[in-house]
Amino acid sequence: MKKVLLSELKYIPTRYVNILKKENIETVEDLLLSYPTKFSDYTITKMKDVVSDTPVTIAGIVQSKAVVVSPKNNLSIMTFYAECDERRIKVTIFNRQFLRSKIQYGTYVRLTGKLKPDRKSFVAAEIHFDEFSDFINPVFNIPKISDEKILEFKRKVYDEFADYIEDYIPSDIRNKYDLISLKRALKYINIPEDMEEVSMAIKRIKFEELFLYQLKIKYMLYMRKNNPQGVSINYNEALVNDFIEKLPFKLTIDQEKSVNEILKDIKAPYKMNRLLQGEVGSGKTVVAAIALYAVLTSGYQGAIMVPTEVLAQQHYETFCKLFSNITINGREIKLDVLSSSINPKDKKQKLDDLKNGLTDIIIGTHSLFQKDVEFKNLGLVVTDEEHRFGVKQRVSIVGKGYLIDHLKMSATPIPRTLAISILGDSDISTIKTLPGNKKETITKYLKYKDRKEVFDHIKKELDLGHQIYVICPAIDESEAMDLKNATTIYENMSRYYENICKVGLIHSKLKTNEKEDVMNKFSNNEIQILVSTSVIEVGVNVVNATTMVILDADRFGIAQLHQMRGRVRRSDNQAFCYLISDTETQTAIDRLKLVSENNDGFVLAEEDLAIRGPGDFFGERQTGNVLFKMADLILDKDILELADKIAFEKIETKELFESEEYAKLLKIVNLNYINNKEMLD
Repeated sequence: MKKVLLSELKYIPTRYVNILKKENIETVEDLLLSYPTKFSDYTITKMKDVVSDTPVTIAGIVQSKAVVVSPKNNLSIMTFYAECDERRIKVTIFNRQFLRSKIQYGTYVRLTGKLKPDRKSFVAAEIHFDEFSDFINPVFNIPKISDEKILEFKRKVYDEFADYIEDYIPSDIRNKYDLISLKRALKYINIPEDMEEVSMAIKRIKFEELFLYQLKIKYMLYMRKNNPQGVSINYNEALVNDFIEKLPFKLTIDQEKSVNEILKDIKAPYKMNRLLQGEVGSGKTVVAAIALYAVLTSGYQGAIMVPTEVLAQQHYETFCKLFSNITINGREIKLDVLSSSINPKDKKQKLDDLKNGLTDIIIGTHSLFQKDVEFKNLGLVVTDEEHRFGVKQRVSIVGKGYLIDHLKMSATPIPRTLAISILGDSDISTIKTLPGNKKETITKYLKYKDRKEVFDHIKKELDLGHQIYVICPAIDESEAMDLKNATTIYENMSRYYENICKVGLIHSKLKTNEKEDVMNKFSNNEIQILVSTSVIEVGVNVVNATTMVILDADRFGIAQLHQMRGRVRRSDNQAFCYLISDTETQTAIDRLKLVSENNDGFVLAEEDLAIRGPGDFFGERQTGNVLFKMADLILDKDILELADKIAFEKIETKELFESEEYAKLLKIVNLNYINNKEMLD
């Protein structure tokens, strides 16, 4: 079927073949797998079962002539009487005067519309006269070809090629989970006789799509660990343990568990592909530092990839503190930063040091992707806020070393649905417990009329010596959105808190050195209130900041709000977050209430996923390839979990490898592995 072109079929005229080709439908398989977008259900309901004011189809015999009136231009009202199940019903239909001649006494009519509460009047949206036409009409939405014509082609194609349809789902799975064959499914979805057939087909097709996807992912994970193509790094355990002992704080239970999982991967012969997830302030950075130190003890280099220069500089300062007085082979650990703003002379020196192995750990932005960046012996890449990088960018940096380990970090908790699907080929470590005695952030959702409460709170926090973030969602004024302008807010707050504190402003239009200057002043408490756009949402670490005020909070998503709120939970002081918005949109109100009432990032992540979908959750760059014709990762969560469970079982029990009935599936997943294994990272 894959190879049979529609152009070879005599019953599909050339002009239709050309139209279908523009829709990427060229073969018999393409046509049968181009599923309907919806189904018009014209199943006839008995009058006694009709619910008033609910869309329904009834049938009857015309009992009068049709009367047409036109109360105004472009509006005609046609009425007639019909007997439906021995009841005389007055039928009204708009702008169908051209059907008047067809409505004669004794004519059969099928009416789709709504019955009025008096149960004597019916307002029809559609009228059909064929007593023997299909009750279920698939809608294909293919431009320039009617649904009737597509259905005609599908009938003929199915009749000719049905016996050539290959079923990849083994009979044991079909029987156990009550799934129809693919042959029946393709008939029921394309040429249905009733909605029960449609339901059976949809169940089978969704399962197949999700099962094949999960089996491919599970197979990639299996092959990465059982057909290892990595390097076993025999790090010095004594030095690593000594480094951990010398840390100025004790690791939390979750940090210890994550460190052990990562170190086990580093020592294993397969490539590490692990996600380290945890709330803002949960201590992911120190875990990454331990992993990097481990590879250093074995003569390798490390790289940290971050999305912004501000974060690169912050990581550099953090790592300098962590590695102060720590030596490797009798010399101090050399750290460096690489970014696009570095002048050519300095950049050349940094690149030379990296290539010659003089630099142990390099921290950088997208600059690390460039071709002129060479390592002497790269052993571990850490990407921070990894969902901000595209797949090709990540593969590019990972490709700088030979089969190197990759640790991805994210402060955006990953919902289980995505953890088992999109990230199913990764191992996941999770840090839920926060270090120290951090308290849950007190979050309040307020209207602008209540903003005096916020001003008074800021004054109290300033008196305690604490600092404050004020976030605006836009830089320039927009009449359409009526957003609060960051510059205006900055000027207003400067006046309001004059002689009390210093107010600073940072936004994405500032040059890098200007941003760094403002951030450094805020970090050093030379600025007490920082007015900013959401550029601060990633990575900024100012321990003394205890309050986050987010203006027009409805303009931000759940994940953004939760991440920004986490920026003031860096110390053991009580943290506060104010979500200020006058939105009247109910979905936005519900979103803000949810964030204000819930501090659990994993609960919020599930809600965020349901609202935004997987594409937006990570950005289209990474999930654009997760496309199913019918299945939906969120709406079909139960089918996904079942498919994941079965895929795991078939690999774990070796049935995929040993059973003859699974040979076709094994061939499919192995080919996918061969074609995509370089994208494992």
